Amino acid sequence: MNRKRKKITLSGIIGGLLCLLFIPVIVINLVLIINSYINQEELPGVLGIKPAIVLSGSMEPAIQTGDLVFIHKTETEKLRVGDVICYLDSGAAVTHRIIAVTDGEDGLPRYITKGDANDAEDHLSVAADQIQGIWKGGRISGLGNALLFMQTTTGMLLFIVLPLLLFFIWDIGIRYHSDKKEAVSRAELEAELSALKAEKENGKTAEQ
Repeated sequence: MNRKRKKITLSGIIGGLLCLLFIPVIVINLVLIINSYINQEELPGVLGIKPAIVLSGSMEPAIQTGDLVFIHKTETEKLRVGDVICYLDSGAAVTHRIIAVTDGEDGLPRYITKGDANDAEDHLSVAADQIQGIWKGGRISGLGNALLFMQTTTGMLLFIVLPLLLFFIWDIGIRYHSDKKEAVSRAELEAELSALKAEKENGKTAEQ
């Protein structure tokens, strides 16, 4: 019984850890997906923070290709030269540094941007409504590549389906062996009780 309790406890711990790992990821992904459908002109985000995958090396060495950067929502009026912003260009997220601020033909500010690793500034200036937020330095190196891979069929099978399948198989195996050992122990106990009962009856018969 103690062994069974230990194994079930271990199984429960691992199951709990998997839940702690996957449930937040699933919830965040659902929120991001819903937000992306609600407003297709903005990067989806949670609590004012928008993750973005870097697909080029235009901001090296500060930001590397394949990094996952975290963009913080901000008021465009507070942006200054030197800030690194993320903006949408034909639906694609671009994270570049502001090198100048000018007034557009409509009198509204336009932001001139440039990648740190690029020789020239970006071809088009950026309007305030294109800006998704400011980058404050938060990034996870290489995670963007991993997330892109996980979005593929192979990645989903390797990182989500396979671990869950292995856990369920492992859990079923542990429960099966625990139940089997418990059945054997119960049978042995019943045999011992039967033997004691028979011995007791034989003793009474001998006394008579």
